[in-house]
Amino acid sequence: MKTTHSQKRMLAAALLSAGVALAGSGLSTGVAAADVQPTGPFTWCPGDAPVPTGNIRVNPVIWDENVCHDYWYVYHGQGNVAQNIWEGPNPPGPPPGHGFVPPPPIPPGWCWGLFLPSPCP
Repeated sequence: MKTTHSQKRMLAAALLSAGVALAGSGLSTGVAAADVQPTGPFTWCPGDAPVPTGNIRVNPVIWDENVCHDYWYVYHGQGNVAQNIWEGPNPPGPPPGHGFVPPPPIPPGWCWGLFLPSPCP
């Protein structure tokens, strides 16, 4: 079968569009789970699957595996048995300075322009 130049260009354009769409969807999936709020409590008992920490090889849960444990998922670096797992009843709150800091209020008679405050019309 002989293909013409325009058919080859249409096929190349379709493959390129599909590749860009696939790459864009792959990038957006990791953004949703970037910052997990502290959640729990959960319970782990002997015989259960290991607690998922995001990377069990580098960030394993270290506790007595002969008894049940109540645990929370916390911000990375705040855990006491893994970097993001807190064992016990009172997990720590969010770290200071974590999250959005609102800008200072603008003076009376000023409005937000495109990105900067300016006198109201």
